[in-house]
Amino acid sequence: MDQFLTCIKECADCANKFLGQVGDHLFLIFGLLAVALSIVLVFAKNAVHSVLAFLGAMLCIAACYFTLQAEFLGVAQLLVYAGGIVVLFLFVVMLVELSKFKENRLFQKQAPLASLTVLGGLIAFMWVFSDLIFGENAAVPLALKPALVTDGLDVATHNAQAISRGLFMDFLLPF
Repeated sequence: MDQFLTCIKECADCANKFLGQVGDHLFLIFGLLAVALSIVLVFAKNAVHSVLAFLGAMLCIAACYFTLQAEFLGVAQLLVYAGGIVVLFLFVVMLVELSKFKENRLFQKQAPLASLTVLGGLIAFMWVFSDLIFGENAAVPLALKPALVTDGLDVATHNAQAISRGLFMDFLLPF
């Protein structure tokens, strides 16, 4: 009986060690899945498949937030993107029949003009914001308020509390 209990304990230790190693790498796994699903999103031939790949990528990004112990961002990602935006995209895809446009090849005729428009927009953006992007560093570094640091804010247990405190105290008017 003692041998059986020690065997079960060794198996449990082995399983905990394995799960600990997998848990350490979950962010990498979900991040690579999000990148792969984003590539599928861009190169899918069917619009519904693109929307489903978008849903999978948003779920993986939410899982990445959860692995970083940012539960507020993870839940917001699930509610806003995986819940609302995907339903809106599917509604639009089902409402607009893209088969009409395949026959007319309308999108192929607009590609050169769209490419030039995007290139012009990028050049204008870089010209307007070049000082901001490539300028000097900020005089005052962006950091937490000293009061939050001295109070011993534990991000793992007070993440949503810190965000709500910041939103409803310091940033109430913009929020």
